[in-house]
Amino acid sequence: MAKGIRTIVFSTVLLLLVGCTLPGVSAPTPFTFPTPNLTHTSIFAEIPTATTTPPILPPLILTGTATPSGPSPTTDPALTATPDLTPISTNIRPNGSPVTAVYLSAAPVIDGVLNEWSSTAYRAEKTVPGAGLNWTGPSDLSATYYIGWDANSLYIGVSRTDDTIVQISTSYNMYKGDDVEIHLDVDLPGDYSSVTMSADDYQMGLSAGNFGTLNEEAYLWFPRSLQTSLSTVEMKARRTTAGYDLEAKIPWSVFGITPVEGDHYGFALSLSDNDLPGVAAWQSMVSSVSTRRVVNPTTWGTLILASPTAK
Repeated sequence: MAKGIRTIVFSTVLLLLVGCTLPGVSAPTPFTFPTPNLTHTSIFAEIPTATTTPPILPPLILTGTATPSGPSPTTDPALTATPDLTPISTNIRPNGSPVTAVYLSAAPVIDGVLNEWSSTAYRAEKTVPGAGLNWTGPSDLSATYYIGWDANSLYIGVSRTDDTIVQISTSYNMYKGDDVEIHLDVDLPGDYSSVTMSADDYQMGLSAGNFGTLNEEAYLWFPRSLQTSLSTVEMKARRTTAGYDLEAKIPWSVFGITPVEGDHYGFALSLSDNDLPGVAAWQSMVSSVSTRRVVNPTTWGTLILASPTAK
Protein backbone atom coordinates (compact mmCIF):
# COMPACT_ATOMS: atom_id res chain seq x y z
CA MET A 1 0.00 0.00 0.00
CA ALA A 2 2.79 2.40 0.94
CA LYS A 3 4.58 1.50 -2.30
CA GLY A 4 1.57 2.54 -4.43
CA ILE A 5 1.32 5.91 -2.70
CA ARG A 6 4.96 6.62 -3.46
CA THR A 7 4.51 5.89 -7.15
CA ILE A 8 1.64 8.35 -7.46
CA VAL A 9 3.58 11.15 -5.71
CA PHE A 10 6.61 10.61 -7.97
CA SER A 11 4.54 10.80 -11.17
CA THR A 12 2.89 14.04 -10.05
CA VAL A 13 6.20 15.74 -9.34
CA LEU A 14 7.57 14.67 -12.72
CA LEU A 15 4.64 16.23 -14.58
CA LEU A 16 5.11 19.53 -12.78
CA LEU A 17 8.75 19.65 -13.73
CA VAL A 18 8.08 19.01 -17.43
CA GLY A 19 5.32 21.66 -17.68
CA CYS A 20 7.59 24.42 -16.33
CA THR A 21 10.59 26.05 -17.96
CA LEU A 22 13.53 24.77 -16.17
CA PRO A 23 16.29 27.18 -15.24
CA GLY A 24 19.09 27.22 -17.79
CA VAL A 25 16.90 25.69 -20.47
CA SER A 26 15.68 27.96 -23.36
CA ALA A 27 12.24 27.60 -24.86
CA PRO A 28 12.09 25.79 -28.23
CA THR A 29 11.91 27.93 -31.39
CA PRO A 30 8.55 27.45 -33.17
CA PHE A 31 8.73 25.99 -36.77
CA THR A 32 7.57 28.24 -39.59
CA PHE A 33 6.62 26.72 -43.00
CA PRO A 34 8.40 28.41 -45.90
CA THR A 35 6.47 30.57 -48.39
CA PRO A 36 5.51 28.36 -51.37
CA ASN A 37 7.20 28.97 -54.74
CA LEU A 38 4.28 29.96 -56.93
CA THR A 39 6.11 29.13 -60.12
CA HIS A 40 5.26 25.53 -59.40
CA THR A 41 1.62 26.18 -60.22
CA SER A 42 1.01 22.61 -60.98
CA ILE A 43 1.54 21.87 -57.29
CA PHE A 44 0.57 24.90 -55.29
CA ALA A 45 -1.53 27.29 -57.32
CA GLU A 46 -5.15 26.83 -58.32
CA ILE A 47 -5.49 26.53 -62.09
CA PRO A 48 -7.88 29.22 -63.29
CA THR A 49 -10.71 28.24 -65.67
CA ALA A 50 -10.20 29.65 -69.19
CA THR A 51 -12.87 32.16 -70.15
CA THR A 52 -11.30 33.46 -73.34
CA THR A 53 -13.85 35.09 -75.69
CA PRO A 54 -13.35 34.02 -79.36
CA PRO A 55 -12.32 36.88 -81.61
CA ILE A 56 -14.89 38.39 -83.97
CA LEU A 57 -13.64 37.97 -87.51
CA PRO A 58 -14.45 40.49 -90.25
CA PRO A 59 -16.79 39.28 -93.04
CA LEU A 60 -15.13 37.34 -95.86
CA ILE A 61 -15.21 39.29 -99.11
CA LEU A 62 -14.52 37.29 -102.30
CA THR A 63 -12.91 39.04 -105.19
CA GLY A 64 -12.86 37.72 -108.75
CA THR A 65 -14.68 34.63 -110.13
CA ALA A 66 -13.61 31.13 -109.27
CA THR A 67 -13.11 28.89 -112.30
CA PRO A 68 -13.80 25.21 -111.64
CA SER A 69 -11.30 22.76 -112.96
CA GLY A 70 -12.25 20.00 -115.40
CA PRO A 71 -14.51 20.07 -118.47
CA SER A 72 -17.52 22.34 -118.57
CA PRO A 73 -20.82 20.42 -118.19
CA THR A 74 -22.13 22.09 -121.33
CA THR A 75 -19.43 20.39 -123.37
CA ASP A 76 -20.28 16.88 -122.18
CA PRO A 77 -22.14 15.12 -125.03
CA ALA A 78 -23.90 12.86 -122.57
CA LEU A 79 -25.46 15.91 -120.92
CA THR A 80 -26.13 18.03 -123.98
CA ALA A 81 -27.58 15.34 -126.26
CA THR A 82 -31.29 15.93 -126.94
CA PRO A 83 -33.34 12.73 -126.48
CA ASP A 84 -35.55 11.61 -129.35
CA LEU A 85 -39.05 12.26 -128.06
CA THR A 86 -40.80 11.64 -131.39
CA PRO A 87 -43.95 9.65 -130.57
CA ILE A 88 -44.42 6.31 -132.26
CA SER A 89 -47.44 6.33 -134.57
CA THR A 90 -50.00 3.69 -133.69
CA ASN A 91 -52.27 4.11 -136.71
CA ILE A 92 -49.92 3.06 -139.52
CA ARG A 93 -48.14 -0.25 -139.83
CA PRO A 94 -44.53 -0.14 -141.10
CA ASN A 95 -45.23 -3.05 -143.47
CA GLY A 96 -45.31 -1.69 -147.01
CA SER A 97 -47.03 1.50 -148.12
CA PRO A 98 -50.52 2.34 -146.84
CA VAL A 99 -53.45 1.54 -149.12
CA THR A 100 -56.10 4.24 -149.57
CA ALA A 101 -59.75 3.34 -150.10
CA VAL A 102 -61.30 6.02 -152.30
CA TYR A 103 -64.68 7.40 -151.30
CA LEU A 104 -67.30 6.33 -153.86
CA SER A 105 -70.11 8.83 -154.30
CA ALA A 106 -71.81 6.24 -156.52
CA ALA A 107 -71.51 2.56 -155.67
CA PRO A 108 -70.09 0.37 -158.44
CA VAL A 109 -72.26 -2.23 -160.11
CA ILE A 110 -71.21 -5.62 -158.75
CA ASP A 111 -70.92 -7.50 -162.04
CA GLY A 112 -67.28 -8.56 -162.26
CA VAL A 113 -66.50 -5.86 -164.83
CA LEU A 114 -63.76 -3.57 -163.53
CA ASN A 115 -63.69 -0.85 -166.17
CA GLU A 116 -65.61 1.55 -163.93
CA TRP A 117 -62.81 1.55 -161.36
CA SER A 118 -60.72 4.67 -161.89
CA SER A 119 -59.08 4.80 -158.47
CA THR A 120 -55.50 3.86 -157.66
CA ALA A 121 -54.59 0.29 -158.58
CA TYR A 122 -52.58 -1.71 -156.05
CA ARG A 123 -50.60 -4.92 -156.47
CA ALA A 124 -50.65 -8.19 -154.56
CA GLU A 125 -47.63 -10.20 -155.69
CA LYS A 126 -45.38 -10.59 -152.65
CA THR A 127 -44.85 -14.09 -151.35
CA VAL A 128 -45.49 -14.51 -147.65
CA PRO A 129 -43.35 -16.47 -145.15
CA GLY A 130 -43.60 -20.20 -145.73
CA ALA A 131 -45.84 -19.92 -148.80
CA GLY A 132 -43.54 -19.28 -151.75
CA LEU A 133 -41.98 -22.65 -152.55
CA ASN A 134 -44.52 -23.47 -155.28
CA TRP A 135 -44.77 -19.93 -156.67
CA THR A 136 -42.98 -19.40 -159.97
CA GLY A 137 -43.68 -15.70 -160.49
CA PRO A 138 -46.42 -13.12 -161.18
CA SER A 139 -47.76 -15.09 -164.15
CA ASP A 140 -48.34 -18.03 -161.82
CA LEU A 141 -50.19 -15.93 -159.27
CA SER A 142 -50.63 -12.18 -158.74
CA ALA A 143 -53.34 -9.53 -158.80
CA THR A 144 -54.14 -5.90 -159.37
CA TYR A 145 -56.82 -4.66 -157.00
CA TYR A 146 -58.94 -1.58 -156.31
CA ILE A 147 -60.64 -0.56 -153.10
CA GLY A 148 -63.31 1.99 -152.20
CA TRP A 149 -65.88 2.78 -149.56
CA ASP A 150 -69.06 4.62 -148.69
CA ALA A 151 -71.15 4.88 -145.54
CA ASN A 152 -72.66 1.43 -146.07
CA SER A 153 -70.00 -0.84 -147.53
CA LEU A 154 -66.40 -1.61 -148.39
CA TYR A 155 -65.90 -2.34 -152.12
CA ILE A 156 -63.15 -4.44 -153.65
CA GLY A 157 -62.29 -5.16 -157.28
CA VAL A 158 -59.65 -7.81 -158.03
CA SER A 159 -58.10 -8.70 -161.38
CA ARG A 160 -56.38 -12.02 -160.74
CA THR A 161 -53.62 -13.50 -162.88
CA ASP A 162 -53.49 -17.28 -162.41
CA ASP A 163 -52.20 -19.82 -164.92
CA THR A 164 -54.36 -22.63 -163.49
CA ILE A 165 -57.75 -21.98 -161.90
CA VAL A 166 -58.66 -24.68 -159.38
CA GLN A 167 -61.45 -24.57 -156.80
CA ILE A 168 -63.28 -27.64 -155.56
CA SER A 169 -63.69 -26.53 -151.92
CA THR A 170 -66.31 -24.36 -150.24
CA SER A 171 -66.97 -22.43 -147.02
CA TYR A 172 -64.29 -23.08 -144.36
CA ASN A 173 -62.08 -25.04 -146.77
CA MET A 174 -62.12 -22.58 -149.67
CA TYR A 175 -58.47 -21.70 -148.93
CA LYS A 176 -57.56 -25.14 -150.34
CA GLY A 177 -58.34 -23.71 -153.76
CA ASP A 178 -58.01 -20.34 -155.50
CA ASP A 179 -59.44 -17.57 -153.33
CA VAL A 180 -58.97 -13.96 -152.25
CA GLU A 181 -58.47 -13.26 -148.54
CA ILE A 182 -59.03 -10.01 -146.67
CA HIS A 183 -57.56 -9.18 -143.26
CA LEU A 184 -58.97 -6.15 -141.46
CA ASP A 185 -58.10 -4.85 -137.98
CA VAL A 186 -60.82 -2.32 -137.15
CA ASP A 187 -59.14 -1.08 -133.94
CA LEU A 188 -55.59 -0.51 -135.09
CA PRO A 189 -54.53 2.03 -132.39
CA GLY A 190 -56.30 0.07 -129.66
CA ASP A 191 -54.20 -3.09 -129.98
CA TYR A 192 -51.36 -1.91 -132.17
CA SER A 193 -48.75 -4.12 -130.49
CA SER A 194 -50.87 -7.24 -130.12
CA VAL A 195 -49.35 -10.22 -131.95
CA THR A 196 -52.51 -12.31 -131.73
CA MET A 197 -55.92 -11.78 -133.28
CA SER A 198 -58.70 -10.47 -131.08
CA ALA A 199 -62.41 -9.72 -131.46
CA ASP A 200 -61.72 -6.68 -133.66
CA ASP A 201 -59.55 -8.59 -136.16
CA TYR A 202 -61.24 -10.14 -139.19
CA GLN A 203 -60.18 -12.68 -141.80
CA MET A 204 -62.52 -13.21 -144.73
CA GLY A 205 -62.31 -15.43 -147.79
CA LEU A 206 -63.82 -14.60 -151.21
CA SER A 207 -64.12 -17.50 -153.65
CA ALA A 208 -64.98 -17.06 -157.33
CA GLY A 209 -66.23 -20.65 -157.43
CA ASN A 210 -65.26 -22.80 -160.41
CA PHE A 211 -67.32 -21.03 -163.07
CA GLY A 212 -69.51 -24.09 -163.32
CA THR A 213 -70.94 -26.04 -160.43
CA LEU A 214 -69.70 -23.78 -157.62
CA ASN A 215 -70.91 -20.20 -157.27
CA GLU A 216 -69.21 -17.20 -155.68
CA GLU A 217 -69.03 -17.37 -151.91
CA ALA A 218 -67.78 -15.34 -148.94
CA TYR A 219 -66.72 -16.90 -145.65
CA LEU A 220 -65.60 -15.40 -142.33
CA TRP A 221 -62.87 -17.34 -140.47
CA PHE A 222 -62.09 -14.83 -137.73
CA PRO A 223 -63.25 -13.91 -135.17
CA ARG A 224 -63.94 -17.56 -134.48
CA SER A 225 -67.03 -16.67 -132.48
CA LEU A 226 -68.54 -15.23 -135.70
CA GLN A 227 -67.28 -17.90 -138.08
CA THR A 228 -69.85 -18.38 -140.84
CA SER A 229 -70.70 -18.10 -144.53
CA LEU A 230 -71.60 -14.50 -145.38
CA SER A 231 -74.78 -14.23 -147.38
CA THR A 232 -74.80 -10.44 -146.93
CA VAL A 233 -71.67 -10.04 -149.08
CA GLU A 234 -72.57 -9.38 -152.70
CA MET A 235 -70.07 -10.90 -155.16
CA LYS A 236 -69.60 -11.52 -158.85
CA ALA A 237 -66.67 -13.09 -160.73
CA ARG A 238 -65.95 -13.24 -164.45
CA ARG A 239 -63.46 -15.52 -166.18
CA THR A 240 -60.67 -13.85 -168.17
CA THR A 241 -57.87 -15.15 -170.35
CA ALA A 242 -55.35 -14.41 -167.60
CA GLY A 243 -57.45 -15.72 -164.71
CA TYR A 244 -60.55 -13.95 -163.44
CA ASP A 245 -61.95 -10.60 -162.29
CA LEU A 246 -63.99 -10.36 -159.10
CA GLU A 247 -66.01 -7.62 -157.41
CA ALA A 248 -67.36 -7.66 -153.86
CA LYS A 249 -69.55 -5.38 -151.79
CA ILE A 250 -68.97 -6.02 -148.06
CA PRO A 251 -71.36 -4.29 -145.62
CA TRP A 252 -69.60 -2.51 -142.74
CA SER A 253 -72.00 -4.36 -140.45
CA VAL A 254 -69.91 -7.50 -141.06
CA PHE A 255 -67.10 -5.74 -139.18
CA GLY A 256 -69.40 -4.19 -136.60
CA ILE A 257 -68.29 -0.61 -137.26
CA THR A 258 -69.51 2.70 -138.64
CA PRO A 259 -66.76 4.10 -140.89
CA VAL A 260 -65.47 7.66 -140.69
CA GLU A 261 -63.27 9.37 -143.24
CA GLY A 262 -59.64 9.25 -142.19
CA ASP A 263 -60.05 5.97 -140.31
CA HIS A 264 -56.96 3.74 -140.30
CA TYR A 265 -57.28 -0.04 -140.23
CA GLY A 266 -54.86 -2.92 -140.30
CA PHE A 267 -55.19 -4.48 -143.75
CA ALA A 268 -53.87 -7.12 -146.11
CA LEU A 269 -55.21 -8.57 -149.35
CA SER A 270 -53.86 -12.03 -150.19
CA LEU A 271 -54.39 -14.78 -152.78
CA SER A 272 -54.30 -18.52 -152.11
CA ASP A 273 -53.34 -20.75 -155.02
CA ASN A 274 -53.92 -24.35 -156.02
CA ASP A 275 -52.55 -25.65 -159.33
CA LEU A 276 -53.62 -29.29 -158.84
CA PRO A 277 -56.89 -29.93 -160.73
CA GLY A 278 -59.29 -32.15 -158.82
CA VAL A 279 -57.30 -31.90 -155.58
CA ALA A 280 -58.12 -29.78 -152.53
CA ALA A 281 -54.74 -28.30 -151.61
CA TRP A 282 -53.16 -25.05 -150.48
CA GLN A 283 -49.93 -24.62 -152.44
CA SER A 284 -48.84 -21.00 -152.30
CA MET A 285 -49.86 -17.47 -151.43
CA VAL A 286 -49.00 -13.91 -152.43
CA SER A 287 -50.10 -10.76 -150.62
CA SER A 288 -50.12 -6.99 -150.61
CA VAL A 289 -47.51 -7.17 -147.81
CA SER A 290 -44.61 -9.61 -147.71
CA THR A 291 -44.66 -9.81 -143.90
CA ARG A 292 -48.24 -11.08 -143.69
CA ARG A 293 -48.87 -13.88 -141.22
CA VAL A 294 -52.39 -15.12 -140.83
CA VAL A 295 -52.94 -14.64 -137.08
CA ASN A 296 -50.44 -11.84 -136.31
CA PRO A 297 -51.96 -8.39 -136.94
CA THR A 298 -48.60 -6.64 -136.50
CA THR A 299 -47.52 -8.20 -139.82
CA TRP A 300 -50.35 -6.68 -141.85
CA GLY A 301 -50.39 -3.39 -143.72
CA THR A 302 -52.57 -0.28 -143.37
CA LEU A 303 -55.83 0.82 -145.00
CA ILE A 304 -56.91 4.49 -144.89
CA LEU A 305 -60.40 5.73 -145.73
CA ALA A 306 -60.04 8.76 -147.98
CA SER A 307 -62.13 11.89 -147.56
CA PRO A 308 -65.17 12.33 -149.84
CA THR A 309 -63.51 15.50 -151.14
CA ALA A 310 -60.17 13.82 -151.91
CA LYS A 311 -59.22 13.75 -155.59
